[in-house]
Amino acid sequence: MVRENRWILRHFWTLCGIMLLCLSACSPFSQPSVPQTMEPTISAAKLGPTSTSPPPSPIPIPVNPTPTLMPIAPINDDDWSRGPDTAAATLLVYCDFQSPYCVDLAAVILELATIYPEDLRIIYRQYPLLTVHDKASLAGQAAESAGQQGQFWATYSLLNSDYDEWKDLDPESFLEWLLVATKHLDLDHQQFEEDLRGGRFEESMKESFINAYDAGINGTPFIFLNENWFRLNPTQLNLEAALRLELLSFRMYESLPEMAIDPEASYLVHMQLNIGEVVLQLFPKSAPMAVNSFVFLAENGWFNGSPFHRVVPGKYVQTGDPTGTGLGGPGYFLPDEIDPDLDFNQPGIAALTSTGPSTSGSQFFITLSPLPELNGTRTIFGHVVKGLDLLRELEGRDPLEDLLTPPQAYIESIRIEVK
Repeated sequence: MVRENRWILRHFWTLCGIMLLCLSACSPFSQPSVPQTMEPTISAAKLGPTSTSPPPSPIPIPVNPTPTLMPIAPINDDDWSRGPDTAAATLLVYCDFQSPYCVDLAAVILELATIYPEDLRIIYRQYPLLTVHDKASLAGQAAESAGQQGQFWATYSLLNSDYDEWKDLDPESFLEWLLVATKHLDLDHQQFEEDLRGGRFEESMKESFINAYDAGINGTPFIFLNENWFRLNPTQLNLEAALRLELLSFRMYESLPEMAIDPEASYLVHMQLNIGEVVLQLFPKSAPMAVNSFVFLAENGWFNGSPFHRVVPGKYVQTGDPTGTGLGGPGYFLPDEIDPDLDFNQPGIAALTSTGPSTSGSQFFITLSPLPELNGTRTIFGHVVKGLDLLRELEGRDPLEDLLTPPQAYIESIRIEVK
């Protein structure tokens, strides 16, 4: 059942990416005198319309699936690579060392490489903006020369971390700076100096510029995540969210799990949090498909590590998304199961999160007070019998604004007790 259909994932990611646009304006590009592509925007994702609301208007998807005029060259042995070839996520970056936006990006991707050493591979392609920056070529040549001696990433880090020291130098002074600043690197410094003074990689920089320009890449940084054009401002928040969603895609399922629960049985959910235990009594008769999905996901470890990513004090807490972005799901949607005998007129009600008719997945929320305005709109599948006081003590949290802040509460494990 594990998801292998990458076409579906691409559309899922596109929609998630458009929703994320509400948080960050498009990043300003360093441009080689070509038009900048306009980016679509949409309002932020909230708790969503009720299950009785009409479906939202479809979001227009760009007709042309490629952002460039020509196909991008496949990743090859000539690319500068960091991280295992077997990594689930590959970040392909076109950048110019003199671009301040690429400097900002460098700090982000080096941090991500540290956080995800086994799951992320970074591919760096030089795009020195020769018509814009006076030291772009020389900086790129230095990285290429050092790379021939196995020191590309060390030089990459140096050029970006010490950017303020050299950004305003003239090219000749920058060359002298390079010769001194790289002294601590494990280089044959005589060869390094000969390469720079002799222009060994000058033509390579021109070729890199022409190839990227002719392909239609209109500025730096220009990024692909697993072959999909990354259209958002490449902040750490946006890249972290995108990476988490991409990694989650490999855990998704193709379809709903087969019915395996007994509607006549009693199901108790022992949810062990980092702050204590919360116990839910499930309602298999009222919401058999929701309960069956919950039990299936719990038994397969889906919820383990999931934070309470959205907390509205005094109203509800929400969890069930392993990414913590509020955008993740199991890969399938559940039909609404509205039992007229159940309502939101008391605290402790557990219900599936919905953004429209039949759009529920793994995310669920627990009410902290009566919310009668939700009556008849969402699938109620259980209620809290222990631990509601723990949830009431949680501080407010927004899934994307607070994504990089460790959550106050998360699910460590779940044990299902059947009687």
